[in-house]
Amino acid sequence: MKDSLKLRFLTEDEVDRIYEKSLSILSEKGVKVEYAKALKIMDKAGAVVDYATENVKFSRELVEGALKTAPKAFTVKGSHERHDLELPHPRGSFYTSTCVQSMKYWDPETKAYSDVTAKSWAEWCQLAEVLENVHKVAIQTPMDVPEETVDVHALSIQLRNTTKPLMILAYCPETVDYHFELLLAKAGSVEALRERPIALTYPTSLSPLKFKPMDLETIMQSCRYGVPIVGNSLAISGATAPVTEAGTALLAVVEILAMLVMSQIFKPGVPYIGSTYTTTMDMATGSALLANAESMRSRAAATQVIKERFGIPAETFSFMADAYVSDGQAAMEKSLMPALLHLSGSDIQYGMGRLGGSTFASPIQMVIDDELFTIIEKCNCKIEVNDETLAVQEILDNAPDSQFVTSAHTLRHCREIIRPSLFVAKGVGSWEEEGAKDLYERAVEKYRALKQQCQPQQLSDDVLKEMDNIVKHADSKLAGKHN
Repeated sequence: MKDSLKLRFLTEDEVDRIYEKSLSILSEKGVKVEYAKALKIMDKAGAVVDYATENVKFSRELVEGALKTAPKAFTVKGSHERHDLELPHPRGSFYTSTCVQSMKYWDPETKAYSDVTAKSWAEWCQLAEVLENVHKVAIQTPMDVPEETVDVHALSIQLRNTTKPLMILAYCPETVDYHFELLLAKAGSVEALRERPIALTYPTSLSPLKFKPMDLETIMQSCRYGVPIVGNSLAISGATAPVTEAGTALLAVVEILAMLVMSQIFKPGVPYIGSTYTTTMDMATGSALLANAESMRSRAAATQVIKERFGIPAETFSFMADAYVSDGQAAMEKSLMPALLHLSGSDIQYGMGRLGGSTFASPIQMVIDDELFTIIEKCNCKIEVNDETLAVQEILDNAPDSQFVTSAHTLRHCREIIRPSLFVAKGVGSWEEEGAKDLYERAVEKYRALKQQCQPQQLSDDVLKEMDNIVKHADSKLAGKHN
């Protein structure tokens, strides 16, 4: 995967040094795993387990054995084949994901944030379905359902309103089983789910070097059904990780590698993606910044190690903005960071529609991000150099006194030039005649047009009934709500 990186923040020696340090930490310090069932399996597989402290150490041999069985390439599958994502991207591009767990939703009609609801969450999924450059749909947090089962309700809504691959994660250990019951209900059988998993699960570290029961159960259930795992480090520079970029990158690499080893112990060959969600604590406010330069650089460094030494696909949290509205800051953050992290090797970039760091979801921003992807992809793609594109004969035939407007060569290639629908490409007179609208206003118009295409997925009555029963059972058992 080394050739896929066009921008390297680390030298080869530095990559090797981080890799070796990660092996030393895993074999000498180890990690804390707060789940007895997982400890027993890892002990049997050859890890050094201290049951009293819940510490687990992985030898070099165990780690490198896991790296050999982790797939280097695989396909992330949606409910329909047309949404499948081949990793790495066959054209050297990248895929996108919407933002996760948002509790506040931007209403373009009231121009204010309000709680995410089951209705707005369903509309979000439907909008993601019709946006061409949204490739994966991440779970959010409807606030008008029982708190204890909010993620179960959210997944049920996802499954009813989009056919694209899903990013899912449990909010507590007790709901993990219900997630897989819903996936099975949609798939139809265990065999069908294994053949077309339709989702990726996102276990996360509790930095530094700790793993919760919820995340271990998620890894184990994913292994059972063959659902791809995205091992995600949430290291915060200066808070739960060293303040330096290199130190944060190292901690993220160690935590991602630990989950990779666990997954391959539970089921060798299960698809695994390394994901960096490193952030930086602002020393003035204590806030975790998502779109600052240091977070981007630590993610890029960790991604380089994941790609060049682990040889597996990588995801980064990079379509992010600390800006609270769709302004110039948001546009800059959501252009620069995805572009640089794509060049640094990221296969999937998360956060479309996100504003306010880890807080808000905006359907208007998702429409803008959909268009930004087109520009970033074009800017970063390879320039084709051959006899046709060099157009030597065209130059000889038309220079110095002719032009290229009416040439056959221009006709053949003129449609390859992108014309983003949200960006001004007309004269100032035409722009003024059309109302002198800014980017946000044009995005609102496109959003309203797209809403006319939005609709729930057509699922059979039997599937809908089974999903309803699963959600009702979760409410009854976990929230004490009886229907």
